[in-house]
Amino acid sequence: MNVTVVEHIQKKSPVKKECEDALVLNEHAGVYGVLDGATPLVCFEDEAGHNGAYLAAQIFKTKMERLKSGERLVQAVEEANLHLKEEMVRYGVQTELGEERWSTCVAVVKVVDDQIHYVQLGDSMILAEGEDGKFMTVTTDSVKGISERAKQKRVERRKGGENIPPESYYDIHMNRLRYNRRLANVEGGYTVANGMPEVMEYLDQGVIDRKGIRSLLLISDGLFHPELTLEETYQRIGEVGLESYVYELTEHLNKHSLHIDDRTAVWIKLN
Repeated sequence: MNVTVVEHIQKKSPVKKECEDALVLNEHAGVYGVLDGATPLVCFEDEAGHNGAYLAAQIFKTKMERLKSGERLVQAVEEANLHLKEEMVRYGVQTELGEERWSTCVAVVKVVDDQIHYVQLGDSMILAEGEDGKFMTVTTDSVKGISERAKQKRVERRKGGENIPPESYYDIHMNRLRYNRRLANVEGGYTVANGMPEVMEYLDQGVIDRKGIRSLLLISDGLFHPELTLEETYQRIGEVGLESYVYELTEHLNKHSLHIDDRTAVWIKLN
């Protein structure tokens, strides 16, 4: 069984200076991926004008694209995450503050022999299409519902006697985002690559049998459709193709005045 076709697309958000997503196309090692840098809440830029989201995604892209066929995905994540931490320290980032950290979601597969190895963090997702035509999600979106879980954590902490600001404080968008970022890679929070050693504890990883798999789809959350499930999204992409789907989605978001994020996908067809 071989990879026969790899299609990919990347579109920058119209409201961003540069695309904070990254693609991995390492055909030699059978490694493909989508990385989605989390838009920073602070105004750091390096000498070239890149922010932490861009840098985090690019660090992981470089590591995955240099991976050799005999190397393991999990090890690559660990090494990229360590490099990310080192780069933040080098630039004087206050890594003890969740909102200061550079971070990226990760969805990467390695297609080798009769197996598909995968690693995932955050809300970049890996989906599979079976030979029976059914579409399924392989990974879990750990970002989904984070604001509700964060609110519940605050309720519990107040009950425990902690001095937590009232909920009206968290009605302010930036305050809510800062609190959410501090829930990265903790119990009841969400997963993301941000240099914390706990990333490896929360990494979604596994191996699936290639037998019965017709194709794989890796997407950043910019491809999520507000009115379709991920499986329905995959089905629509199968019907019209990546380019047309992204066009349709963008038109829908524009029409309803909804946020248009970076939109990145890799579609791997197997034989």
